[in-house]
Amino acid sequence: MYKILLIIKYLLKRRIAWVSLAAVMLCTTMVLVVISVMGGWLNMFKQSFHGLTGDIIVRSSSLTGFPYYEEMMEKISHVEGVAAAVPSIETFGLLNIGPYPTSAVRVIGIPIDQIGNVNRFPDSLYRQHINIQEMLSDPKISPELRAMLEEQLKQPPSFALLDRCGVPLKSMPGDVQLVKEGSGFRVQGSVGKENLPPELASRFWFDAQAGKLMFKGIMAPEDRLLLRGLSEDAQFKHAVDQLFAISNSGNVIDYQSLVPRTRQDVTKWPGMIVGIGVIGIQRDKAGDWVSELGSRLPLQDDPGIYGRPLKLTVLGFHPGESSPDINNRSERNYWLVDDSRTQIWQYDNNYVYVSFKQLQLDLGMQAQDATLDTGEKITIPDRTTEIHIRMQPGYTDDASLVIARSRIEDVVDKVGDEHEGTSVLGTGHPYVETWLESQAVWINAIENEKMLTVMLFGVISVVAIFLIFCIFYMIVLEKTRDIGIIKSVGASSAGVAGIFLWYGLTIGIIGSGLGLLLSYGIVHNINEMHAWLGRQFHIQIWNPEVYLFDKIPNQMSAADIQWIVPIAIFASVLGALIPAIAAGRQNPVESLRWE
Repeated sequence: MYKILLIIKYLLKRRIAWVSLAAVMLCTTMVLVVISVMGGWLNMFKQSFHGLTGDIIVRSSSLTGFPYYEEMMEKISHVEGVAAAVPSIETFGLLNIGPYPTSAVRVIGIPIDQIGNVNRFPDSLYRQHINIQEMLSDPKISPELRAMLEEQLKQPPSFALLDRCGVPLKSMPGDVQLVKEGSGFRVQGSVGKENLPPELASRFWFDAQAGKLMFKGIMAPEDRLLLRGLSEDAQFKHAVDQLFAISNSGNVIDYQSLVPRTRQDVTKWPGMIVGIGVIGIQRDKAGDWVSELGSRLPLQDDPGIYGRPLKLTVLGFHPGESSPDINNRSERNYWLVDDSRTQIWQYDNNYVYVSFKQLQLDLGMQAQDATLDTGEKITIPDRTTEIHIRMQPGYTDDASLVIARSRIEDVVDKVGDEHEGTSVLGTGHPYVETWLESQAVWINAIENEKMLTVMLFGVISVVAIFLIFCIFYMIVLEKTRDIGIIKSVGASSAGVAGIFLWYGLTIGIIGSGLGLLLSYGIVHNINEMHAWLGRQFHIQIWNPEVYLFDKIPNQMSAADIQWIVPIAIFASVLGALIPAIAAGRQNPVESLRWE
């Protein structure tokens, strides 16, 4: 009991001990804030990297690619835990954007309607996902518009041009004449005694699969009157009015008018998605998106963003050749239909995305005949450079992914062995890796930065141990007479030493507890504090131009708290250890003589 009373007395009366308490608190706060921000930054990068790949990737060892990928995917789908597998092609190219200089880019061909089955790439698309979510976050939008936006968000992404629009319609009225065409119906009706003009009829159809009434181009007022006259159904008339409003809202592009001098049908040019940095758009110091001209976005307010003509040049690799053939060059015109914001610099500033089948054709990676060294003629199937595989829940931890990778390697090796001609043709043998292994260069670099930063701040925090040692040693010297009195009434040396050890433990517990509370307040309000510093003192520490993320990570990890707080407490006890031993070893007679 006397130990507790003495600890409380020293804690309240000896204010010099508050300095050591403050040191523990500040060191704990410093380490927790640093490790939370750096750890949060690392987690954001991991999530972003993982969101662009499958859990496991089968990758070609060269740009030539590998064949029989469809057979591989079919067999991989039977591996335990596999949820989906989707191919993609990655290569290099030259991109020309209107009057701007030609730039080197990395080109990825993806089956865009399937890619969402294996990664979160669709979530990075501004026009088809991010912008819709931003509009849905507005509580003031009408229920009708909200329902339409929610329906759009459910649709898979596409490379479709922005020359058409659609509105939900469950079914066409019975008095409208329809002709079956593809997944929908082309309208072939009449208005009164006049037939619907063929040009207008070709731009107006009903997509039965999507449940939408569609219109291509910009609807003129006279077109609206003709289309409304097709039926007396009120819902149909309302849908036509919606199409008229949307097509004239500025969101539908008349591509032919953008390149009036060409005789080509430019509406047949395919669509392309580009990384946001490829078209010169980046964050400024305030975190806002700006173009190369410094104009503020959102992009839908800048008609020059979507609707830009692009020209992509790629070089194909023939099977068995290690270098590209300049005669196998493909130049193709595209339209910019969306931009990707992955928040990873390497992707946003260097990558463009096109249709998988289109890129496969341009690179000469479609099925083709070949001749072996023996003179035997064979047909090489379609080739790809990657297969992305998503695992089912419960199979995505690191250990399970390593097991799944081994099983998928067996499948890939088996398919390769069944088609020995693959190695003869020099297409190379694909290898298999987990998503973490595929991004190890970048993630390891960030992890090393985090570790180095924490170590540096940890070394600085060692100062607290020496500070506690000095303060406690001073207290022991000042309390020598008290120590002698305590020993003279029967206290043991271990008991006296225990007083100062418990004193150090108490300071450690209180200091680390206060440090935890302070660091929690700082981390969870760090963005508000950063904004205040900017407003009051024009200080900017977190620059979105550099980090791409517009917010500073503001979450604390329970795992970090579980080892940092005990270390802070242990450091406090360690600092008090030598003074405690010195106090315990004092002779009571000499201590009572101390003046």
